[in-house]
Amino acid sequence: MNARSTLFRDMANYLMGRGSLILLGLITFPLLTRLLSVSEYGVLSLTLRIVLVLVVLSKCGLQYSAARFFKAGASSVLEQRRLYTTLLLCPACIVILVSLLYYAFLFFTPVFRGDQILYQCLMVAPAVVFFRTLQAILLSFLRNEGKSRLHTIVEITTKVSTLAAFVILAFVGFHHAFPVLLGVLASEFTIVAAQLISFLRRGLFRLSAMDWTLIRDSLLFGAPLIIYELSSLVLDSGDRIIVQRYLGDHQLGLYSAAYGVSGYLQDTVMTPLNLAIFPIYMRIWNEEGKPATEQFLSTAVSWFILAALFIVGACALCSREMLTLLASARFAGADRLLTILIPSLMIYALHIFFNVGLILEKRTTLLATIAALAAVINIALNLYLVPRFGLMGAAFATLLGYIAMVASLIIINRNILPLTPNASLILSGVAAVALAYPLPSLTTFHLPVVTLLARLAGYTLVFLTSMLAISSGFRTLMLTAWRRAGSRFAFRSHTAKAEIIEECETSNAGQGVSQ
Repeated sequence: MNARSTLFRDMANYLMGRGSLILLGLITFPLLTRLLSVSEYGVLSLTLRIVLVLVVLSKCGLQYSAARFFKAGASSVLEQRRLYTTLLLCPACIVILVSLLYYAFLFFTPVFRGDQILYQCLMVAPAVVFFRTLQAILLSFLRNEGKSRLHTIVEITTKVSTLAAFVILAFVGFHHAFPVLLGVLASEFTIVAAQLISFLRRGLFRLSAMDWTLIRDSLLFGAPLIIYELSSLVLDSGDRIIVQRYLGDHQLGLYSAAYGVSGYLQDTVMTPLNLAIFPIYMRIWNEEGKPATEQFLSTAVSWFILAALFIVGACALCSREMLTLLASARFAGADRLLTILIPSLMIYALHIFFNVGLILEKRTTLLATIAALAAVINIALNLYLVPRFGLMGAAFATLLGYIAMVASLIIINRNILPLTPNASLILSGVAAVALAYPLPSLTTFHLPVVTLLARLAGYTLVFLTSMLAISSGFRTLMLTAWRRAGSRFAFRSHTAKAEIIEECETSNAGQGVSQ
């Protein structure tokens, strides 16, 4: 199998996996918000965010080192054993050290002891960190070996087993954050244990194969990337701790639910786009050069902004109904946060396009610095705004933090790989949203799902009609898509007819021979 077919196969597998995880997340989220109270959901959300931070510290960028030092053509079992053993034992030792420091901080910090539910969950968090750290390394091994299908199966199985644990807890009546966290721990332990057993059976894990030189080289390579990962996590999750500290668990639950809905929507758009666009612009850069890359990214970011405008308008129109369906009526009031959080995350998604120049020139240190400064701005704004304006202050801090990050990337990227979005297309999108919003907003039914569908249908129809009337570029795109769809249908019909005729001729010829 050649490189191109392998690339498309892996892209298809990863995109299918991410799509499945997003769909499973849309099942898990409503289940959790109905299984737990608002306060308990907030506690669980905060605990899992802290777990993410500890996982980043425990990995120390070794998942990147696993890709850097993997030799695809190496047939030596000893070489593979050296790599796998070293890069499994090293993060396992690091996660133990991180857990000990974490427990020391927890024991000597009385802030969390006043909230018994949160304190119980935080005590179990390092166990989840241990298995998630190993899972990240094991998945990187599968990517290196080109086992994209197995990689996808493992991710989906982990999510399904966690969902099954939640369903069991719901039936037996454990409607609390601590049992749910234990369910997460049990499901992830099962999947990691199965993978480790597979590695042991393949003979790729031996304590004697530990290589200290590889540990040193791997840490030197991967550790600097921790700054970028941690900064991104703080930018995304730092506000949860501040909200809990100043406003309590109930308000934390409302904010987490609103952020969860926004996050799932962002993942639906950003994750497949990020997986698909990276190999494309890398190929264009290597084969056609800088001007072609600039043109491709400028076109891509223009259409993404148009899609983001459509999404922001639709969510502003249906925020209350969307939150009621995905969460529950208990989270009423959090829908107003969506009108700020969803635009914030759409703005953040723009970094996919404007960090390309820094990635191509391997200036990851500058990229990490920008993310770190944005995280500092976000935390400072939260500390100032949350005590004064509550949850809306946290939402505005998120918006301003992401604006600071993306604006910095745009300014720096102009000197490396300047992009020129299509202003006419973007302004047409703004006008189409303004025209599409008023009429559907007057549509209200007794059932929230009917209101949601009716508003989305009306909004989409008016938006598309407005874009077709205003934008020549949009008309050209729709016409091209229509022609391609028509040509494909005609080709398939022609091929089917040809196969039928050929089959009939073969049948007739066979009858003639028989006679």
